[in-house]
Amino acid sequence: MRSNSNDAPSPGYSHLSLRDLLDARDQYHIFLMQHPNVVATAIGPYRIRQKDSWPSKSGKGKVHGTYSRTLENSEVRDYSWPSILVFVEKWITSAELAKQEAAAVPKTLYLRDGRSVPVCVIEAPKESLVDVEARDIRYPINNMGGGSAIVARVQAQEYAATVACLVSDGHKIYALTNRHVTGDPGEVVYSRLDGKIARIGVSAGKQLTREAFGDVYPGWPGSDLFVNLDVGLIDVDDINRWTTDIRDIADMGPMMDVSVSNISLSMVGSQVRGFGAASGIMLGEIHALFYRYKTGGGFEYVADILIGPRTRSSNESKRSRKSAFVTHPGDSGTLWLLDPPAQVRKTPRKKGVRVETPEHRPLAMQWGRNMLHSAGPARIQSFALGTFLSRVCAQLEVDPVRAWNIDQPDTWGSIGHFSIATRTSVALSDRFPKLVSLMKNNAAIISHDADTIRDSDFVGLGQKAFVPMADVPDFFWKPRISKQGFARPFEGPNHFADMDQPDAKGATLLSLSKNGSNINPSTWNRFYDSVKDLLSGEPITPLHRGLLPFRVWQIFDEMVAFARKGNPAEFVCAAGVLTHYLGDACQPLHISYLHDGDPERSVTYTFKKGKKEGQKEERALGQGVHSAYEDEMVGANRDAILKGLLHTPRTRKEEMVANGFQAAKATIALMQATFDDIPPIKIVNAFIGHDGGGAKRAKYMWDLFGTDTIRVMQGGAHLLAVLWESAWNQGEGERHVKSTASLSEKAAMRLCQDPDFLPSVTVDKIGSLLAMPKTARENSTISGAPLVEASAAG
Repeated sequence: MRSNSNDAPSPGYSHLSLRDLLDARDQYHIFLMQHPNVVATAIGPYRIRQKDSWPSKSGKGKVHGTYSRTLENSEVRDYSWPSILVFVEKWITSAELAKQEAAAVPKTLYLRDGRSVPVCVIEAPKESLVDVEARDIRYPINNMGGGSAIVARVQAQEYAATVACLVSDGHKIYALTNRHVTGDPGEVVYSRLDGKIARIGVSAGKQLTREAFGDVYPGWPGSDLFVNLDVGLIDVDDINRWTTDIRDIADMGPMMDVSVSNISLSMVGSQVRGFGAASGIMLGEIHALFYRYKTGGGFEYVADILIGPRTRSSNESKRSRKSAFVTHPGDSGTLWLLDPPAQVRKTPRKKGVRVETPEHRPLAMQWGRNMLHSAGPARIQSFALGTFLSRVCAQLEVDPVRAWNIDQPDTWGSIGHFSIATRTSVALSDRFPKLVSLMKNNAAIISHDADTIRDSDFVGLGQKAFVPMADVPDFFWKPRISKQGFARPFEGPNHFADMDQPDAKGATLLSLSKNGSNINPSTWNRFYDSVKDLLSGEPITPLHRGLLPFRVWQIFDEMVAFARKGNPAEFVCAAGVLTHYLGDACQPLHISYLHDGDPERSVTYTFKKGKKEGQKEERALGQGVHSAYEDEMVGANRDAILKGLLHTPRTRKEEMVANGFQAAKATIALMQATFDDIPPIKIVNAFIGHDGGGAKRAKYMWDLFGTDTIRVMQGGAHLLAVLWESAWNQGEGERHVKSTASLSEKAAMRLCQDPDFLPSVTVDKIGSLLAMPKTARENSTISGAPLVEASAAG
């Protein structure tokens, strides 16, 4: 079998479109697919043998092989021309062709208008065996996500597949995977969690098996041809056990929207990656489009893309190219993502300049594999067969879920938390040298440094092996954000308290707490019993009864005990975690019923798409203000905030507190000072009154609230330093703590994994964890005045 006589650039073929190639293949499909030597066909650029010389003007020293062309020894070059790829069982030499003319596959096909279409012959016989052993299926420990293995039991047999990603129809969230494992609607689907078989959901009603090629790609030729889809949805039981990131790939970017109008041959040669439950991380390359093959039942199927090993011309590192590409049973369902361009991946990070994190964009879903190999000693090679994800989602009427933060109204941005934490050291006095040394040596355990805060977007914190203590409550403990599997069911209420919501008599938690005797969990719980959710009119459930000051009280008591016992690791981690709640306490929208708009001025929202299209929902006027203030505005002005926090006043001896109760009182005073500086209603009204968003809105809000935002953050950093020193003093840390050495990241995370370390409970349970005040003096009225007169200089 010979290729074209001259593998050189052929401008005469540049006019051929993808549709032209499909049309030519369709015209000849009976001949091609019934040819005894043909295994399959595909569409792609003409492949050049890697040892063949590149075109030159002189033509001297030209090398042009006539030996068999395989996927392994050939490549796509920048001058490769459009062609039909024909895979054959056996390469036939020129001498053999002269004896058996019928064995030849034509080098050119012709369209109805007479235009010629080149054929690229590739030796790649199919085999059913693979010479690389499959790895053990990789099951998750405690949470599921893209790349996780699922199991179905059918007729006493277990079948495994891989979760592609989470998708939503606008009403519910599902896991996307292969139908041959999910089975019929209502069948139970399992996985192994922490080594034990556990039910994770049931097969949903929406499924895809096969579709006529013309229905999936309207207007394109493909008679008697089916797109093999094999797609199923899992209606998951508990969404709290799921994450949106893809294992070993992290958060995915926006989906590639592939359609008849934008599919291009330039896609061939693109680098892709996926994580299969059987094979782990797979680094691949798109070798062909619309791979067409025949089955034993007489049907002809097409896979949108054929994925195999990366070639020599790949921009990937030599080490990655040398690693074997293998896909095994159990990888079906794998999500394949398009790598960012090489120039984006290699963009250097400059100090002080924000560089966008390269995104891996979801492209296709694997539903099978083909085993191909060349004659002779070459090993058998597995190739993944996939369908474009956008076509799957369109058929199922779902969209990928890229990332979520369902607790967004109660989430102070990471930049705010890290900024306060990294600047608290400037407020420490020189009265406790060991404490200063301990916190300095462990600064990287508690927060990021200033340069990182300036440059980073802090994407995917919940998937990291290490999370700085300042954001452990959000990204390691809080349900639906934590991705490592250590979420605490009752962590959420610790982060807020609607201090300004009035009861029927006009009393608020803020006004009640001016009397120290009301700073107790029972009083707060009775208050919550007396009020309702202002938007829904429903009672406030335990998961929505904020208890932030009591969390500060609890942690302060623990820090005293850690210092007294001479446990520096526990003290550092608790001090870092305390940073998070103090950061929440000085954020006006975190401690207000106006946290994400005004529920007393509700508006009716109409859904535009999905299952709820046309349905209406009551929303607070100004919904979205929370993110606009603490993410957009704070994020755009991080440098000014970091400079301003350098002027946080140092602690004074007379500010020290004696116990957790007084720490809670000081926290409530900080909340009052925050309201005085930035009334939440002013933020909401400014958000409502501004047309547009993005950078313009961030600047508008910063002009209004920037100086005051720095001031309240200084108040949070200052109080944090006061509480660190007070707990250290009460526990006599200078005497009991022997070492001020730095803590390892692994040791810090082990502490945070321990359920007995700073346990999270609801307001009706937290009283048992608090050391209650004993004297009348400790119950004295608090003034509500600012703890410090902080300066916003800088």
